[in-house]
Amino acid sequence: MVKLAVDMMGGDDAPNIVLEGVEKAVNDFEDLEIILFGDEKQCHIQHPRVEVRHTTEEITMEDEPVRAIKRKKDSSMVRMAEAVKNGEADACVSAGNTGALMSAGLFIVGRLPGVARPALVVTLPTVKGKGVVLLDVGANADAKAEHLYQNAVLGHIYAQKLRGIETPKVALLNIGTEAKKGNSLTKEAFNLMSKN
Repeated sequence: MVKLAVDMMGGDDAPNIVLEGVEKAVNDFEDLEIILFGDEKQCHIQHPRVEVRHTTEEITMEDEPVRAIKRKKDSSMVRMAEAVKNGEADACVSAGNTGALMSAGLFIVGRLPGVARPALVVTLPTVKGKGVVLLDVGANADAKAEHLYQNAVLGHIYAQKLRGIETPKVALLNIGTEAKKGNSLTKEAFNLMSKN
């Protein structure tokens, strides 16, 4: 059984669009449990695998990310991240303030050893159905070569654990396939990835 913590109050058209997604997810996946964090008065879901935990605060898109995470302790996003940290949930999902979500990842959930920054990930569909795991897709505007290498490690783990790909192929998106192509950042990142 997989248990997800979900920020019911985050994102455009929340909580309604989030609740629609939660209902679809628990109906489509029998091995899924969800802990919803948000205003319980706005939640209409009655399902044996959905638990609602009431929160009194909300992080908005206008909030400064780090300040919001540190000050709004009873927000749906902070409580959701704490559920992962405390082992009550396997992962968390929010469509809310991206900067605050990244801050919650850093300051509440924590990082893997050797990983300096979190990354945002998407899985793009492929003909064979396994998908392409692509990261970082927006968390870090100014990355260094070691961050790109760490993203490769994170993507590798994600592809193995969540996509079921035993030996994922790791690649660096660049302007060509030759090792000498690209700017100094991609060349240095390529060298780090090639060594490991």
